[in-house]
Formats: sequence, C-alpha cells, structure tokens
Amino acid sequence: MTVKKSTTEETVDLESLKEEFAALRSDVASLVATFGKITESKVEEATDSVTESLQENTNWDDMKLQIEQARAQGEQLSQDLGEEVSRHPLASIAIAFGIGYIASKIVK
Repeated sequence: MTVKKSTTEETVDLESLKEEFAALRSDVASLVATFGKITESKVEEATDSVTESLQENTNWDDMKLQIEQARAQGEQLSQDLGEEVSRHPLASIAIAFGIGYIASKIVK
C-alpha cells in the first residue's frame, strides 16, 4: 500500500533538505578555509626553516627566488581549491562527506 504525502509534508521535507545542503555547503567552505590556513602555515614554516638554514649560501638570491615561487604556488593551490569548491559544490559536499565518513571510521 502506497501512502501519498501531503503537500505540507513534501514542503517540510524539501525545506529540511535545503537546510541540510546549506549546512553541508557551509561545512565544505569551512574545510576549504581551514585547509587554506594550514597550507599557508606549512608553507611559511618551510620557508622560514629553509631561510634560516641557507642564509650563508652564496646563491642566496636564487634560493630566495625559489622559496618565493614555492610560497606563491602554495597560495595558488589554496585559491584553486576554493574555486573548485565554488564550481562543483555537490562534488565538494560528497568529498567532505567521504572524508568525514573515513575519519569517523578511523576514530572508532
């Protein structure tokens, strides 16, 4: 026996789904922002470490240029990730869900 939902129930279900998708989109955006901050922090740490160890090198200018290029690539990678999330929000949500699922299995 099939029971047809009322229009009110369908509207409530649709609104609930919209709210859940909005929450997921917000979570994905938060993940991207956190990833960007972590990436930037790691690039800065690596740059500082390399800078300290290479200060006496005769090719300092070349090394400094390479370090700056690496930093710029890290920043571009972070921006590209943010743009990809904006272009493909459903895929981003699916990826975030997958990461969360795997993380929950690891933690258990």
